[in-house]
Amino acid sequence: MKRVLSILFMVVLLVSPIIAKTTITHWMHYSPARVELILEMAEEFMAANPDIEIELQAIPEGEYKTKLLAALAAGSGPDVAQIPSNAMTEFYNYGLIQPFPESVVTPESIINDYIPAAVEKLVIEGEVYGVPTDVQTIVLFYNPVLFEAAGLDPNRPPQDWNELIEYARKTTIWQDGKMVQSGWGIAGYHPVVETFMRQAGATFWDESGEKIVFEEAQLEALKFITDAVKVEKVYVPEFGSRWTGFKQIKQAMVFGHGAMVGSFLSTGSKDLVFKTALAPAHPVTGSRANVITNWALVIMSDADNSEAAAKWLTYITSADAQKKWMLKTGELPSLKKVLEDPELLSNDLYVPIFESLKYAVPTFSRGWADPASELREIAYNEIINNNMDPKAALEKAIKEINIYLEETFSQF
Repeated sequence: MKRVLSILFMVVLLVSPIIAKTTITHWMHYSPARVELILEMAEEFMAANPDIEIELQAIPEGEYKTKLLAALAAGSGPDVAQIPSNAMTEFYNYGLIQPFPESVVTPESIINDYIPAAVEKLVIEGEVYGVPTDVQTIVLFYNPVLFEAAGLDPNRPPQDWNELIEYARKTTIWQDGKMVQSGWGIAGYHPVVETFMRQAGATFWDESGEKIVFEEAQLEALKFITDAVKVEKVYVPEFGSRWTGFKQIKQAMVFGHGAMVGSFLSTGSKDLVFKTALAPAHPVTGSRANVITNWALVIMSDADNSEAAAKWLTYITSADAQKKWMLKTGELPSLKKVLEDPELLSNDLYVPIFESLKYAVPTFSRGWADPASELREIAYNEIINNNMDPKAALEKAIKEINIYLEETFSQF
């Protein structure tokens, strides 16, 4: 009997189909919520696609760029990876990425189905080279309790720059020469600075599209933000972290990404109450332009099976997946139909965040080094910390941005 069973087992092995698996290695920068969710999605995907194996490697963000570029240079990089959308041109120029097969996604579908600002940098020479992930815009967070205490309507956030500074003044409290409550937490975060510049009418690029130029609209916005600190004194650096102040109910307003909803809910004071609102409009132009930042999921040029890779990446950016990303990590949907999801729209905190995508414009920044950060690192900081003239500080930042652009892209 044992011999018969052994023979039968061998026959089964010989006639059973052997599934040849394709392994897709996926690299991403680490955050607990993202890793937990993508591991869950990988299990679901592999169960539905037994011929594909997903291997995930999550790397701390501070080390991610260095490790990814080193691995690619050594020929040991991943099949797919997460890169900033700003870096798409760099990776394309160096031949590090390949287009998605049109059997999986087409330029027409990605342009029609997604928020335009989220995919503008991902379609190159008429081909799709990435799908968007980690999408964020700039929104206003405000504390209605502190509004009401200052005699402001807790259900009416500031609608333009004039009201923003008026509300900030009214909710700022000084005692014995010391700030005890800030009306508006400011740190010069460059997507916020660029959002104000865009609303004032800044376009940044010269006619060639290769060089950043000085514009009065840039200066107007930069002065508005820095004057709020230096002249209006609605916030001072000595007050401490703008995030901490808001969480501790010592700050009435702060700008940030929609993903901060989760952080405020989970780590804020138990008595913290907050609402979200669109970034106030420019009082003259009426613009509510809002800078969008996002990463892209790309297929590396050395990946052997681009169809399997594309299938995986479109799975984790599908409508169902984007809803999960929003609920678990605060990452904004980029598919238009997800923005109409009744369950998501039933949460009042999400409605203004979703609406902000209607006004989204891609950052002018180009390159993984994110040269737009000089708007904070040089322009804002020189004004606040060293009392530099705003125009001189802005011109210094633009000069450094153009040096970077020249060094990075002039050879192509």
